[in-house]
Amino acid sequence: MSHYDTSLLNEALNDSTMNLDALKIVNIMKKAKVNKVHSYVVTSPKDISSRWQTYIKSEDGKRKKISAMSEDALYDKLYEHYFFTVKALQDLYPQWLEKRRHETISSRTIIRNQQHWRKYYENTSFVAIPLAKIAPNDIENFLYSCINKHPMSYKTLNNMRFIVKDMLKFAYRKGLIKDNPFNDAEVKTSACIPEVHKNDSSRVYNKIEVDKLFNAISVELSVLPQNTDAYAILILFKLGLRIGEVSALKFSDIDYINKEIHIHRMETLDLGTDGKQHPIVVNHTKKRSPYGDRYLPIGEYELKIFEKVKVINIQHGYKDDDFIFCDSDGRTQTNEIDKRLRKLCRKAKIEVKSAHDIRRTVASEMHKNGIPLEMIRQYLGHSTIETTIGYIYNNNTKDENRRLIQNALSSLNRTS
Repeated sequence: MSHYDTSLLNEALNDSTMNLDALKIVNIMKKAKVNKVHSYVVTSPKDISSRWQTYIKSEDGKRKKISAMSEDALYDKLYEHYFFTVKALQDLYPQWLEKRRHETISSRTIIRNQQHWRKYYENTSFVAIPLAKIAPNDIENFLYSCINKHPMSYKTLNNMRFIVKDMLKFAYRKGLIKDNPFNDAEVKTSACIPEVHKNDSSRVYNKIEVDKLFNAISVELSVLPQNTDAYAILILFKLGLRIGEVSALKFSDIDYINKEIHIHRMETLDLGTDGKQHPIVVNHTKKRSPYGDRYLPIGEYELKIFEKVKVINIQHGYKDDDFIFCDSDGRTQTNEIDKRLRKLCRKAKIEVKSAHDIRRTVASEMHKNGIPLEMIRQYLGHSTIETTIGYIYNNNTKDENRRLIQNALSSLNRTS
């Protein structure tokens, strides 16, 4: 039963005057609604080999004959023609986008969906194909044409084809199609361009870079002691938090007795009514993962930083709820911490790296110092070990790598 059958049936079941079988009620109501708008005569079969038939106006305004084996089947077609407004992906897109907004999806992901729709889907013949007529071959041809027109990596292909995949799944669940053609579509990804992977040195801070960066932070604080952004960066290097997590920390998260801090909220971006993204704090971590809600041990070093920041806040009147990192404008936002970090990297004359690279550095240092992978996973708030492994890099300098390799292979040295 399709979605419009269901709607009619609900009307019928709520009508206390109806005593007929529910499906008969649906057909009666369909026929009544069609007859109010249908101006052509419906002709019954002349013999057993004939069909029920009538005419409709096609999109070009011309008369078009339609037929069916039964009266009910003909009225099904007429009802779909007059009242079934979602006929293609381009018609379904606004509803699908609204569904996405009501799901636990970040506004950043939704904006990416919109960008991909405009770039790959909008105004193409594919999105105008009637939903019921989309075949696996249509999907394959469309995706191959996108790959040829817009050379893309496998990751980009996965992101852009998610739209048609999820829209057809949505259409199937709404009863708009009987089968999901995406399930039988196959696209070979050999035509995708290879991913450009950064080398380890670009993904983490090595010891020399950390030392230079910390020196730059010391100089910054000697000139601008009220700059709490710099202290937030120092906390990132100790706790390995996501940048959105550190900007959402509150003093109430600190357990001074057990010496631990509760990580359970983050800054994210919310799509406002103006169509722009605005930073907000939410009471959950990335993707609402239960693994992100965690308690991390803290020592005297971290406690001293938090106490120092508290004193600065009081002295300079920085306050926004109970947030730890604030300035004269209120809570320090992630973009402010990110800008400060990049500025400090340039001052330290090292490669500019992100706050997430600090997170990878923490994971790599923990692994290098013998911390089990499961402990690192819990510390970072990952849901799987596989994700954590992707955060572990070789953050040694070239000289360190050379020394380690030479020492490891020294037993294989042979003299002549």
